[in-house]
Amino acid sequence: MTDLRIAAIILAAGGSSRLGRPKQLLDWFGKPFVKHLVDFAHQIKLDPVVVVTGANYQEIEAAIVDDKIVIARNENWQLGQSGSMQVGCNALENYHKDGFIVFLCDQPQVTPELINRLLEEASNDEIEIVATTVGGKVCPPTLFKSICVQDIMLLKGDQGGRVLFDLHKTHKINWDDQRLIQDTDTEEDYLKLKMLYN
Repeated sequence: MTDLRIAAIILAAGGSSRLGRPKQLLDWFGKPFVKHLVDFAHQIKLDPVVVVTGANYQEIEAAIVDDKIVIARNENWQLGQSGSMQVGCNALENYHKDGFIVFLCDQPQVTPELINRLLEEASNDEIEIVATTVGGKVCPPTLFKSICVQDIMLLKGDQGGRVLFDLHKTHKINWDDQRLIQDTDTEEDYLKLKMLYN
């Protein structure tokens, strides 16, 4: 483990249009996706844990009642993921952190081993971003050092953090578990993901 002070930003603002119901609230073995990720972030000692809400925020915030988290609401969630990342970064403004890990709320299959690997790689002072890849395909979660915030604030629309890879010293780790890239955009996707873990 590392002595870096790392926060969590869980992006949970999307409208889940293809699924037809909030994917943030899909069941993951007894807990809504978003609650599972909040508990996971506490378990691996990320602090603070910021949850960015937007669409269906009342239901989602009710599912994660917890005095140890920071709720950051993205009023313009329809404009894309970059705005949610910016809202999450703004919520960390008064915390003195070395960096943060960005999670997507529809990726409950992230493991402590993967996060420990991100943290280990980030202990190298020269590295500013640690990205996850599966079979060469970049996917969340991603660790950003605080130096990246100024460039995150320049992102537009659906631009995600990978735009920053060419601007900052980025290290990519290859994670050998194809289940990490299973989507939950549709009911069929969700059922497939659960079957992979049964």
